[in-house]
Amino acid sequence: DLSITKTDGVTTAVPGNSVTYTITVSNAGPSAVTGATVADTFPAIITSASWNCVGAGGGTCTGSGTGNISDTVNIPAGGSVTYTVTATISPSATGTLSNTATVAAPGGVTDPVPANNSATDTDTLTPQANLII
Repeated sequence: DLSITKTDGVTTAVPGNSVTYTITVSNAGPSAVTGATVADTFPAIITSASWNCVGAGGGTCTGSGTGNISDTVNIPAGGSVTYTVTATISPSATGTLSNTATVAAPGGVTDPVPANNSATDTDTLTPQANLII
């Protein structure tokens, strides 16, 4: 049973600033998973993103990268991998910032609870001005 969570710990964000997402992929078992795919395609209002990944309980992933996440991971039962993403929001962005991360089991592996294989974080964008005379 693979699952994924995603949060930046806030409900509002300021255009032109950065947000830090924590994405955790876990395997509740009963079997180990080799070759699961983690994906996160950032929306166009994210102008840059860099990430690193750390495994726990025997989980393995690519150590770091920039841009969208498309990673192959190995997670034993009870293990996990955690991505920390620093993403910069376009200064001209308005509305909301909504971003979804997913995990998919490799071919030939059945995930008994596929409903928890996607996680979305949504923030309201609150533009701010710094006017000086």
